[in-house]
Amino acid sequence: MSKRIFAIIAAIFIALFLLGGPAQAATSGGNPHFIKNATSAALSGSNLNVSFKETGLPSGATETITTTADLSATYQCINNGGHNPTDPKKTTINVSVSASGQFTADKNGNVTGTLTLSAPDANTVLDCPSGQTATLTAWSYTNVTVTDSDSLATITITGTFSGGSRVVR
Repeated sequence: MSKRIFAIIAAIFIALFLLGGPAQAATSGGNPHFIKNATSAALSGSNLNVSFKETGLPSGATETITTTADLSATYQCINNGGHNPTDPKKTTINVSVSASGQFTADKNGNVTGTLTLSAPDANTVLDCPSGQTATLTAWSYTNVTVTDSDSLATITITGTFSGGSRVVR
């Protein structure tokens, strides 16, 4: 009789162990990663909008997502007529820019969102003489990455995202 009770208790523990395994795997988040064909970047004026989708997360998890890029930006002093003076004052900066946000995983363990990268304000970069306005005239974003600092998933978006307008003298 005691062998039979022992066998029943052992069977119960084995069943609980086997049933508990998948449940534990589901709550651990599985394999967090960004979906390449659902992660992209596009210019909107001088801003770079970076959209992403990460999957393999625990349902309801709050993730801190950061996007970074190298920015090359040219600023010029433009006169009231919208022209570049004959003695142009300009500067080009090369900096790293970033944006972060917190996103909550849906019931399927997915996080989707968009973060926007921006060039520094022209007035903080270039000091123009009276009658002229500091203006961002050209920009180029490269080496764009998206990283989840909680799951450590990361993805790189290839390409160069450039824009700007030619300033008339």
